[in-house]
Amino acid sequence: MQRRARALTLSLVASTALLPSLDGGSAAAAEDPRARSGEFAAPFEEPGVVCAADPDGRAICKPAAASTVVLADGRVLYWDALEGEEDVELSTAAEYGDAAQNDQSRVLRLRGTRPAWSVPSPADGGANPDGAPEEPAVPGGPGVVDENPHNDGGLFCSDQIQLADGRILVVGGTQYYSEPGLPGTGYGVAELQGLKNARVFDPATNRWTQVASMTYARWYPSLTTLPDGTVFTASGVTKLIKPFYPSRPADSGTNVKQTETFNPRTGTWTVNPPSANRSLPLYPRMHLLPNGHVYYDAAGQAFNPSGQSYDEALWNIAATYDPASKTWTDLGVPGIGTAAPGFRGSSFSVALPLRPPYTSMSFLSGGGVSGVTPGTVLAIATSQVNTVDLSGQAATLRTKAGGTLNNPRWYSTGVALPTGEVIAFNGSSMDEVVAPGSGIPVRTPEIYDPATNAWTELAPQAKSRTYHNTAVLLPDGRVLVGGHAPINTGYGAANPAAEPFGFSPALRDPSFEIFSPPYLFRGLRPVVTSVAGSLAYGARIRVAVTDPATVRSVVVMRNPALTHLIDADQRTVELPIVARDASSVTVVAPPSAAVAPAGPYVLFVNSDAGRGLVPSVGRQVFVGVPVPAALRQVIGANTAADVARETAARRAATSGGAPSAGGASSAPAPAPSAAPQPAPEPAPVVGALPGGELATTGRRTTAVALLLVVLAAAVRPRRVTPHA
Repeated sequence: MQRRARALTLSLVASTALLPSLDGGSAAAAEDPRARSGEFAAPFEEPGVVCAADPDGRAICKPAAASTVVLADGRVLYWDALEGEEDVELSTAAEYGDAAQNDQSRVLRLRGTRPAWSVPSPADGGANPDGAPEEPAVPGGPGVVDENPHNDGGLFCSDQIQLADGRILVVGGTQYYSEPGLPGTGYGVAELQGLKNARVFDPATNRWTQVASMTYARWYPSLTTLPDGTVFTASGVTKLIKPFYPSRPADSGTNVKQTETFNPRTGTWTVNPPSANRSLPLYPRMHLLPNGHVYYDAAGQAFNPSGQSYDEALWNIAATYDPASKTWTDLGVPGIGTAAPGFRGSSFSVALPLRPPYTSMSFLSGGGVSGVTPGTVLAIATSQVNTVDLSGQAATLRTKAGGTLNNPRWYSTGVALPTGEVIAFNGSSMDEVVAPGSGIPVRTPEIYDPATNAWTELAPQAKSRTYHNTAVLLPDGRVLVGGHAPINTGYGAANPAAEPFGFSPALRDPSFEIFSPPYLFRGLRPVVTSVAGSLAYGARIRVAVTDPATVRSVVVMRNPALTHLIDADQRTVELPIVARDASSVTVVAPPSAAVAPAGPYVLFVNSDAGRGLVPSVGRQVFVGVPVPAALRQVIGANTAADVARETAARRAATSGGAPSAGGASSAPAPAPSAAPQPAPEPAPVVGALPGGELATTGRRTTAVALLLVVLAAAVRPRRVTPHA
């Protein structure tokens, strides 16, 4: 059948390129051009064919890393986006309500001689296996058709955070159906409905577990960990394409204004009072301030020029939320007097280092599109730094124009480095939600230096990654770059015809690339030989490190949990150095959970190599809580193996031997763990799990027009698996 043929056509032998070797590096780091440009290793991906047909003829494909989490045990959890698009034959708008599948997840292990993958249980997170209720826009009107039992619990379009014990909380997601639809055909106007579900991934067991559901269904929500360990949830939309709710008409035409709070200790949700309500964009850029309030950085997902909510003008105003009084305070419109004031769409918002006395916090944004509807569609090249000053009686906001990016870039992921620099990866020349496949990919990353307020281009990457890309800092100081799961070309079927002319790839990309930043080629890396696994608030912490006289700073960085450019808990906290001796420095741990919410962090030591700061390989620690018993052994084994490898590499470099790339002067490659390594797992047999999205509103008109075309033609029967 055509669908099986399409799956087989898409099937390609996957690359089994290994991660960088431990050999290499240069003793003359000062002369190494990579100290200015950095370096990408060759792409690699999960073994096996890219796509295969399941018994129903659906294409089951290797997932792309549209959401990525660095676990406390050093592994990487990720999951897919827009799964099932390979099954669209004519029109995404008219077929995706049935073709979409729940998104698959994977766990990637980078330790050992080559990467290895495992499949969590259940692979799709386990939400709504028996289906979920739809919310019709017109009760009794044109019917909802939901005949695919495998697309009611998508992980995609959820948000995720690290809980204090190293488990991962994932909230919201996507349910797909057609409204209206033609029963038995697979055709209709696709609808994407948010989920009330919340799930927890446990690294110790590799299992997903459903926990209590929210009151409001949310697609594109944002989560922020509060100082008391609870999780604040804001925004999201219940229905993207037809946001009309007859049972609660006041909520129609806009995003979910009600906020909710999750208590991990009791496993329960609480709807906050009306004073906590606020109109916010989808995936609002949120951050916890060191006074315990939540900051909205006047940015989020944009849907220019067609718009997505009737009250978008309110999104221009930055604000803070007080969890104690459950009220918001406006801070004004950021960027007045700069080239791009107000709301910034589809851009990152990265927290810059938080330094003692922790009375202000700054956030870097770059690229994206400018303004709410109609706004811009072409990417912009401006950047800015918004600073919230907490030193007075009331918080104040100021904006500094940042340097101009070398490339305008929509949907670029920002990665904070332990040295305080930020790298922008991936992106496109224009908004590819408005016109999928029409953008020119941006393959050249750029690094921002806060000291000079300027951006510098780095070594280019091999793969084009536009919509649904990710990039996260690894504990060894390198950056894992992945993702690319575009909407099908022009909302039709995937068409790669324009790729030879430089346009965005039409198909999802399950590969990864690892980037070694310039600092890994500046000279010898310090080696942290010992540090406590748990840092109590305000405690003095001894950090045993090589050559402590050269140490300039010690930082802890929250383990990344990224999707759609956002990671609300991302933060770099600099710890004051209060003493040093011949073998160590002593620092003071963060003073409170408002400065560093309890949970997993990676500790880095930055030394001065004469050409700029050089970070150590990071050490996994927990701030404010003990190391979880379930993770204590694996974290200890990882640390012991890393210390042995790095010490040997540094000894070889300083004794005149050729330094390896494992920690002396260059980017560390994966090291064998203390425990024997199992043989790399074969490509898993992927079942019918899956997921997907269609983040647009401009396609509402297109969808209706396409449906009329379909209705006017003879509709051939298609395979359908009804709900029981």
